Amino acid sequence: MAQKKQKKRSWLKTLLLFIFTPIIIWVLAFLAWFFWRDIAKLFDKRGPAKTPPGISRGTEKSPPRRENKSQEKIPEEERRKLDEILKNR
Repeated sequence: MAQKKQKKRSWLKTLLLFIFTPIIIWVLAFLAWFFWRDIAKLFDKRGPAKTPPGISRGTEKSPPRRENKSQEKIPEEERRKLDEILKNR
């Protein structure tokens, strides 16, 4: 009986296969993780999120809040010295 000849795979092709397969899988997993929210939106059956009537989506422009004012207070003497330094430059 005649036996079929089996092609031998070159060692370089095998090595490249073992190197690039995990890298390709890792890149695909990273992209899926990075864009997970967008992917989840595609499969979301609830539709777009609805905001309660009392909460605006930010389309109305309001002045920025200045709640966190600087806690550092510079005495007048130091302020004058700084002004003089800036004027000299």
